[in-house]
Amino acid sequence: MTAPVFQSAIVINDRLPDRSESWRWVVAAGLLVIVLAIPFVLVDVPPVLDYPNHLARYFVLAHPDDPFLSQMFAPHWGILPNLGMDIIGASLLRVTDLHIGGRFLLALSLFAPIIGVAVYHRAVFGEWSWWTLASGLLAYNGAFFLGFANFLLSLGLALMAGAMWIVLRRRNMLLMQVTCGALAATIIFFCHIFGVAFFALLIGAHEAALLWRRRELGTLPARDVLAAAGPVAAALSPAVALYLLSPLNAESASVGEWAGSGKPWRIFAPFMTTSVELTLITGITVILLLILFRKRLELAPGLPLALRVLLVAFIVAPSSLKGGTFVDLRFALMIGLLLFAGIRPHLTVAEAGFAGLTVGILIVLRSAQVGASWIDHRHDLADLRAAIATIEPGTRVLAARGHPGYLTSVEPKRRALPGVYRLDGHLAALLLSERKAFWPLLFADPTQQPLIIKPPFDRIAQPGSEPVEWQWLAQEALPPAALRNARYLEHWRQDFDYVLLIDPPVAVQPHPGLSPLYRGNYAQLYRIDHQESQPRSPLTGPRDLRGAIADQGASTSPAPGRP
Repeated sequence: MTAPVFQSAIVINDRLPDRSESWRWVVAAGLLVIVLAIPFVLVDVPPVLDYPNHLARYFVLAHPDDPFLSQMFAPHWGILPNLGMDIIGASLLRVTDLHIGGRFLLALSLFAPIIGVAVYHRAVFGEWSWWTLASGLLAYNGAFFLGFANFLLSLGLALMAGAMWIVLRRRNMLLMQVTCGALAATIIFFCHIFGVAFFALLIGAHEAALLWRRRELGTLPARDVLAAAGPVAAALSPAVALYLLSPLNAESASVGEWAGSGKPWRIFAPFMTTSVELTLITGITVILLLILFRKRLELAPGLPLALRVLLVAFIVAPSSLKGGTFVDLRFALMIGLLLFAGIRPHLTVAEAGFAGLTVGILIVLRSAQVGASWIDHRHDLADLRAAIATIEPGTRVLAARGHPGYLTSVEPKRRALPGVYRLDGHLAALLLSERKAFWPLLFADPTQQPLIIKPPFDRIAQPGSEPVEWQWLAQEALPPAALRNARYLEHWRQDFDYVLLIDPPVAVQPHPGLSPLYRGNYAQLYRIDHQESQPRSPLTGPRDLRGAIADQGASTSPAPGRP
């Protein structure tokens, strides 16, 4: 007899929504989408760190029979927790232009968490709250600028799945709740493992809150604890099984250093842009609004527990874990999302107007700042494309940079996420997607991505690595750090045809054995002079590769008269 009483105690808002209020919310949401989407029409390749690399992989997966790319790469689908965007991207880029489809995918990663916030809030509080539209403040965030597309998609799906769990739980549809939860956990797993952890936290904290309230009512039999834990375990079991079957489970638990000094800055990751000032203003404004209206805030069940868990995880998290980077930054973003998904302010008309105006101005300013920096980024893109315009398909290009990626005090400032990392480290991936040249840094690790590098190109590839330092190429004997970070440098003069230098040092001089072909302010291209005394690489040469492809096409062309 206690269940109905307890169920009624946890229904926060069961009234019918005001239709006129709902329509006003929909109109405002549409305006928010427009404001946030404007930067995407200003440049075809936004300055997002991992995006060009991911886009190149989607392009390869979408064109598995390309005469040049198929010589270098092959699809390798399997049980991997990073397939969401690859599946969508490989399908989309078969029917759309490369950069139109690519921006759609990038926009999906931007909007998925915001949609998840609104859906979760609606499930908990029973209304489309204006506060959820304020989550537009964190649409452009640190994880987005780093290009963590699958991670962002998984967070949005986790929030939506958590909303579904709450609705079905409230309606006592246990079988449907577990079945849909298991299906959701499976889908989220194939997007990102962090999304599964977020989903587990959402439903676990919600169930824990319900048990705590039942305890406050004076009755908490052990069978009720088991009845709550059982469905959660059953819903998450498919994701656990998939993880145990995935290559990620077999990887050694590599743990990066604990970057404690950077955590006070990274806690602002939900609001982080390339502008330090705008990042701080946004984060401090949200904190002040929550403090100002703290007595008028209604919290979702389990929110305090979830926030505490995430805060502890953020504090103790290392910089990297099992190949995942910026781990603490990811937890910070989850905290930011829950501040909008799990809180409902009860404000007077004047208070709501003040908060709405403040938030609205900030959203417009943030979108304008992003748009302006993306417009300026077109200069770098134009210089890069001019540098690679003469590169032939099938050639092999080594990417170098003039400044390390961790040095974020750069000019113009749009080239770096301040205090975190530079944003142009993978821009050279356009060599592959636009010129069909081989570039050794494509994200094609079969333990993480559904793509492999075919022999003999695998010998001169290092997926997930960074461009080499320009000064390394001037040394006859490469330093240990160079070979450790770029093992393909051992015979680079024989293995590659060109060197593409991005963001060159001031007054850069060509190294011996490199002939300048294009020297722009941002991008420069050098041909590697292969001397007669140097043995040619056993890899297929550019002319040989094109000849082999031509011969292959002639030998496999259909007989006359066949369709």
